[in-house]
Amino acid sequence: MKTQSFALLLVALLVNVAKAEGAPPDAPARGVTAGPAAIPRAEVRGAKVHARDILGASAPDVELGPTPPIGASRIVERDEIERAFAAAGVTPPKRIPAAVRVSRRSRRLTAAEVTDAIRSALAGARLPRGASLANVRAAAVEVPAEHQRVTVDFPVLPRRAGPATAQATVTFVDEDGAALHKVLTPIDLVLPPEAALAEIPRGAPITLVIRRGLVEVSVTGVAAVDSDVGAILPITIKPSGRVLRGRAIDKDHAVALEGS
Repeated sequence: MKTQSFALLLVALLVNVAKAEGAPPDAPARGVTAGPAAIPRAEVRGAKVHARDILGASAPDVELGPTPPIGASRIVERDEIERAFAAAGVTPPKRIPAAVRVSRRSRRLTAAEVTDAIRSALAGARLPRGASLANVRAAAVEVPAEHQRVTVDFPVLPRRAGPATAQATVTFVDEDGAALHKVLTPIDLVLPPEAALAEIPRGAPITLVIRRGLVEVSVTGVAAVDSDVGAILPITIKPSGRVLRGRAIDKDHAVALEGS
């Protein structure tokens, strides 16, 4: 009987303690963190991380290494920041966080936005082999936040008439024209009848520009093979008969390659 009474008294005592604490008996003690402290984050514009991105606009402009690619992040620790300040010969701020997780600030473009950007880039431009634009099959893409416009580069198109699909390289650039991101995008074209013919037929006269340092010389030659604008072709120089390789910049001119 005494044993039963003691057990009931012990249970009541435990219940009262739990109520006084306001938490179940297995809850962590007050003032104790249940898990590791979260690392603060910083989103960075541009290809380089700077101290100002982490420490605020008033911090010295000290570079802290490359910005991670879109979708990735990296941790910049206090000792890394201090080493960067020491290498730059700048006194670091007194308060530097133990670590900061940095990522690249980005924006997501819809397929329609990418399509509009490509069409704007091609508006008024002469497409390869006299082609006309039929359709742009763009997809949504994540790009750096500083993106402003795109450029479009086509591969060598087939020498034939009719519909053709080109895997164009679409480059997203900033306001200074620096490349930020590239994607391959299928673009449907319609090639005219003349596209079946070489833009530069074999035997056509062509002026080859030879640049050596500050010296530039132009010589007359003929195309040794059928070729197109933008392609590399052998050019026979007159009257010597020597053959040099050059890249055709238009139907009448080519630039000699280094070492040719």
